Amino acid sequence: MLNSRVSVAALSLSFSLGLALSGPGQAAELVGYAVLSADTFAEGPASGQFSGDGSKAAQPRFPSQPVQGFSAVQFGAAALSYAVMPDNGYGSKYNSPDFLLRLYTVTPSFKTAPGRAGSVKVGAFIQLRDPDKKVPFLIVNENTTDRLLTGADFDIESFVQMPDGSFWIGEEFGPFLLHVANDGKLLSAPVPTPDLAAGKDPTRDLVRSPNNPSILAASPAPGATSLANLGSSKGFEGLASNPARTKLYPLLEGSVLGDAPSTLRLYDFDPATGTFGKIIGRYKLEDPANSIGDLTVVSDNEYLVIERDQASGEAAKLKKIYSIDLTKQGADGNFVKTEVADLLNISDPQNLAGLGTTFRFPFITIEDVLVLDANTILVINDNNYPGTGGRGADVKDPSEFLTLKLDTPLKLGAGVGRK
Repeated sequence: MLNSRVSVAALSLSFSLGLALSGPGQAAELVGYAVLSADTFAEGPASGQFSGDGSKAAQPRFPSQPVQGFSAVQFGAAALSYAVMPDNGYGSKYNSPDFLLRLYTVTPSFKTAPGRAGSVKVGAFIQLRDPDKKVPFLIVNENTTDRLLTGADFDIESFVQMPDGSFWIGEEFGPFLLHVANDGKLLSAPVPTPDLAAGKDPTRDLVRSPNNPSILAASPAPGATSLANLGSSKGFEGLASNPARTKLYPLLEGSVLGDAPSTLRLYDFDPATGTFGKIIGRYKLEDPANSIGDLTVVSDNEYLVIERDQASGEAAKLKKIYSIDLTKQGADGNFVKTEVADLLNISDPQNLAGLGTTFRFPFITIEDVLVLDANTILVINDNNYPGTGGRGADVKDPSEFLTLKLDTPLKLGAGVGRK
């Protein structure tokens, strides 16, 4: 349901991205910096009343809805604006039933020179909802008219806007792909993920996480093997399209049971028919404990991946952006990776961030990347509100918006980049 300040045009997104490579050891340069305070809220019901085990406190922790936890970004309709998508809320299915799933418009004012300030203005939002009862299982707001979707229903992590204005959204509880109108209304039933491995029947065999509704409805007896074949919170962290937006490429965050360890499936998906095609290939993590944070298009064959470790602050060791080419696979059968930027070693000659001439972006989850032009990319962290650790053990992590200049001009596909 559209907020009273929202017009559909306010979140009409252009999906035009790109990237160029800089080799290992070449530091990207921070050329713009803006911060959105951790304690930023939008109108809506009070939230944060549930714990990780689903128990309910006497009172909610927060007066309304936090505007935090950005897991995906695309261009906004207005000049210099962006559409950002928070994930499921407070980190799990069970502590997020009062967190509403939304897309927000934000407009950063970047600090680009010493003496200036950097800030982020939050604008309108689109509320995801299912008034036509497309979801085939019970949701939190099952018996309401609007059936607003919450973080206990889906863990949304990635999105693409199509030429007709609708959105395809990648999520992790299923994992599913969701098709949503430009006003937030779910258009069809969630699309489950076929297994597609050798010997599997894609009409019957599915990739399912422990939070998949069918798994929860058929929990094994104590001591029995789980029916899930994908780890929790390992679904479609990445979702990109080709430049023409006629194909979608969903990327899992974790390995499916039976696949080689540390390898992540990249599927192709036909948005016109709402069906999965094949496994395009596999992305291999630098370490099995790592995760991917985002996937975005460079050209028809080239795509950008954020890879990160599970640490933050001084303990963080790997936060990098790699490029892959869908036509190039190594001897191991996995995509060849080329390092583009080391987010723990960013040059900041103007000291824009106030942290010295070498800037570290050491947040545990970095889940947003977008190409602005042939030389510049945007990177944003998911701050896991009200999480701490990126800038200090007792400091709530803000959302930091970075514009980074790369060493080599980007080779953009047709229509890629901000127009």
